Amino acid sequence: MHFIKIMIALSLLLHPYVASSQSTNSFKIAVVVNDQIITNFEIDQRIVMLQIFGAKSISKKEIIDLLINERLFTHSAIELDVLPSKNEIDKSFNDFAKRGNLSKEDLLAYLSSRNVSKETLLSYISSGLTSRKVIQKKFVNNMIISDADIALEIDNQKKLTGDDSNVIEYSKLSTSNTLSDIKSFRLLSTIGTIVDNCLDLQVEAKKYENMNLKIHKKKKNDIKKDILNTLSDLDVDEIKIIRGTKDQNYLIMLCSRNSGIDDITLQTVRDKIFNNRINKIGNAYIQELKGEAFIDIK
Repeated sequence: MHFIKIMIALSLLLHPYVASSQSTNSFKIAVVVNDQIITNFEIDQRIVMLQIFGAKSISKKEIIDLLINERLFTHSAIELDVLPSKNEIDKSFNDFAKRGNLSKEDLLAYLSSRNVSKETLLSYISSGLTSRKVIQKKFVNNMIISDADIALEIDNQKKLTGDDSNVIEYSKLSTSNTLSDIKSFRLLSTIGTIVDNCLDLQVEAKKYENMNLKIHKKKKNDIKKDILNTLSDLDVDEIKIIRGTKDQNYLIMLCSRNSGIDDITLQTVRDKIFNNRINKIGNAYIQELKGEAFIDIK
C-alpha cells in the first residue's frame, strides 16, 4: 500500500469516478453457505481490491474459499455474541488507511475510481476483525506459552544457525555431610515450600550454617547432562529436590532461561510461537466449521 498515495493522484486525474457497468450475471448467487449467500459481484470486487492492494496473482477459487471462511466465522461470531461493533470497525478502518499513509476519504476515493465499492472494503475489514474476535473468544484466552516453549523455539533456531550461546541461570542448594539423608531431604523440602524465586532462596539459605548455595550461569553445552535434563523440565522459579549419592541431596531452582538473550528477542520468539499456534488453531477450526456447514457452490 505504500505506492497508493501516488497512484491516487494519478488515478483521480486519469479516471475520475467512472461508473461501474456490471452485467446482470454479476449479481447472481455464486455460493450458498448455510443461510448466507455470496454473489459473483462480491467475488469480482474482492479480486480487484486485493489486486489494488498488491496481490500478484489470486484465483477466483481462492477468493471463493476466503469468502466461505468469512461467512462461517460470521456465523460463529453470532453464536458467540462477538460480532464487532460499529466503533471497532471504524477504528480498524482508520488503522487500515493509516498503514498506507492515507485518510479514509482518500482510500475510498481511490477505490471508487477503480470501481470498488466502500462496502467491499468494509466487508473485508469487518471479516478480518470478526475472525480475530472469534479466535480470541474460543482459544486465545486459554493459550499458555511457557518458558519451556520459548526455550525450545530458541534452541531450534540456534540449531539451524549453529549458535550455542543461550545461557541458563540456576541455583543449587545442598546440605552438609553432617546431616542424615532423611534430615537433609526434609530440610530442603521445607525450604522449597517457602521460597518463590531465586532471590528468596538466597535469603533463606543464609539462615542455615549447614547449607551450601551456588548460583550458576552457564551455556547449555557446559552444563552436566543430568542437571540439564532436570532444568529442561522446570519453569522459571520452579524447584526440584534431587536425592544424590553419599547422602548429598540437593535442591535445584531455575532462575532464568536464555538470560543471554535480550527482552526484545524473547518477545519476538513469543510472538512467533503465538502466531504459529493461532494459525494452526484457526485452520483446524475453520475445517471443523466447514465439516458442519451446508455449502453449495453454483
